[in-house]
Amino acid sequence: MGCQCKMKPEEKEVLSSIFRFVLKNGKCPTIEELRLSLKRSDEEIIHALYELERKDFLLRKKGTQEIVSIYPVSLKPTEHRIFLEDGTRLFAMCAVDALGMPIMFNKNVRVVSRCEECKSEMVFEIKNEEIMFASHPDATICSPKRQVYPAAETCCPLVNFFCSWEHAKEWIAKNSELINNINPIVSVQQAFPKIKTCWKRYGEMLGFR
Repeated sequence: MGCQCKMKPEEKEVLSSIFRFVLKNGKCPTIEELRLSLKRSDEEIIHALYELERKDFLLRKKGTQEIVSIYPVSLKPTEHRIFLEDGTRLFAMCAVDALGMPIMFNKNVRVVSRCEECKSEMVFEIKNEEIMFASHPDATICSPKRQVYPAAETCCPLVNFFCSWEHAKEWIAKNSELINNINPIVSVQQAFPKIKTCWKRYGEMLGFR
């Protein structure tokens, strides 16, 4: 996971600026917009982007400086929607990211997703770093495959929510060719403390906490 990778101060500054721009505008900034906000040269910014991409925090469109992915925020719609208190809507790359982003950004949010098996809507309200409401108390997360890197490119599309253990097992039975984890299912309540620890560290590193 990217939150465990070390960054230089200038890389943290650029990445934090990108996230703040995304939180405000719902899209990534251009090099020019980064230059204006950071008061740094294009060369410094491009070098920082290169290092951040190498460390799997973001992905640029090949041959350009256009940022097309910034872990854990998806710039394309996904099933994992994050609603901030000010009405801003973001998309998470996967179920784990959906639960981690409120901690990372130190925000109270409403997470709206779907069960990958039955497609029923699932809602989680996270306030003060705790899950205060879960529409499905027995919700689980299934990670059928071990993480494939780079995460900013693959966007972990198979890490999803299920409304119950039964539905997770039913999905696995129908998709056995995708399974290479020994224990692919974990309850949301069991997974959340570990998610919280990791994403809190990520948010602190970037100055959001």
